[in-house]
Amino acid sequence: MPDSMTPISIDKKLEVLPHFQLETLPGNPHPKPFGLVLLRMFFRLAGWVLPTLAARLALAIFARPRIRARHKYSDEILESARVFEIPYDNLVLKAYEWGAGKETVLLVHGWESRGTALRSFVPGLLEAGYRVVTFDGPAHGDSQGKRTDLVHFAGAVKTVINKAGGVKHIITHSFGGATTVFALSYLAPDISIDKLVLIAVPARTTQVVSDYLELIAMPRPGRVRFRDMLQNHYNHLTFSAVDVENSLANANVNKVLVVHDRSDTAVTFESAGRIFENHANVSMLVTHGFGHFQLVKQKPVIERVTAFICNGQ
Repeated sequence: MPDSMTPISIDKKLEVLPHFQLETLPGNPHPKPFGLVLLRMFFRLAGWVLPTLAARLALAIFARPRIRARHKYSDEILESARVFEIPYDNLVLKAYEWGAGKETVLLVHGWESRGTALRSFVPGLLEAGYRVVTFDGPAHGDSQGKRTDLVHFAGAVKTVINKAGGVKHIITHSFGGATTVFALSYLAPDISIDKLVLIAVPARTTQVVSDYLELIAMPRPGRVRFRDMLQNHYNHLTFSAVDVENSLANANVNKVLVVHDRSDTAVTFESAGRIFENHANVSMLVTHGFGHFQLVKQKPVIERVTAFICNGQ
């Protein structure tokens, strides 16, 4: 993969935007240091003495978003959204719609975010004649629920696609990309998508799980129990099978665009390369200076993704 920041022809499936520098790059909220210290102390002991109990508790924490994203201010895009509700798994999901085009683009947000966080894509898609739909995932935004995970969130993606009457294209961010790929690969392989955009998406579930277990200082006995419980929840699929870099091959998708920033500290840049290198129908857009969360709000990215959706280039 080239290190140069010189633009490369999209014909070679890899395009690099010039370096950008933002004044601030907001980070993903983490537990307070003191709370994390106590948590690590607990799991360091319980993971050895009571590994099954420790694993169950760790899994419950793993599946519970720490915050619900809220809007600090409104804008024309938010005000113009048609808000509706979608029943899912004894919950009610809040959904949003713009436009009335014959073809629909679905926006899928990431962990501890909300559907309208991707609203910067709406104006360009409306101008191109699309209808745009998004939603707050389970336990996120204004949707109901306290816990969710890859499989549960993926079920919500499938439900929203069906409720929307099918979608032509999907734009995803971070965890939303992993859940969408899981939905298209295992829950609804019959659903056909023309273009899929994966922005800052983790390639390997294995790495996500390992990072979490390392964060809470879970010792080996607890880690083994945790992985077994999680794998059972994945319908006994191996972690490798769940990984986006592998499962994407099972999805009925025509073209894929991977977008990732070299300075992303939440999902390493290596993830993008793994997805890009493993699939023939994947193009890649590389940025530098936008980080993980600001990436979906930057004009060069929005324009490039919109062009991909509208023109396939």
